[in-house]
Amino acid sequence: GYSDERVRSLCNKYMKQGFRAFKIKTGRNLEDDIRRAKMMRESIGDECLMMMDSNQVWDIDTAISWMKQLAFVRPYFIEEPTSPDDVLGHARIAQELNKIGIGVATGEMCQNKVMFKQLLQSKAINVAQPDT
Repeated sequence: GYSDERVRSLCNKYMKQGFRAFKIKTGRNLEDDIRRAKMMRESIGDECLMMMDSNQVWDIDTAISWMKQLAFVRPYFIEEPTSPDDVLGHARIAQELNKIGIGVATGEMCQNKVMFKQLLQSKAINVAQPDT
């Protein structure tokens, strides 16, 4: 990944261009994620959205626990916290994280309209990301 200085520089560059939403990759090392998320939040301030993407690396309990430890930076959502096929897993993650103001986003890996319907009906996602 990028160095801390590069992340700060990119945040500043894009904020000057009017961007108000930023996404950070998470999921490999909790201590590193905490440090990097804090740095990004300090760089973009409270007026911008911070989104996180774990690229399906967690099981359900890990997703919930990890994101609770990142809640202090007020992420808007966590994208792809677990396997894209696990509708009920996403629902459980959403149920727990929505209580602390964190949404769940997924859909770009959703294989069909029936699964998307189930994600929406089970309140498993707050942000739909269809990749059509």
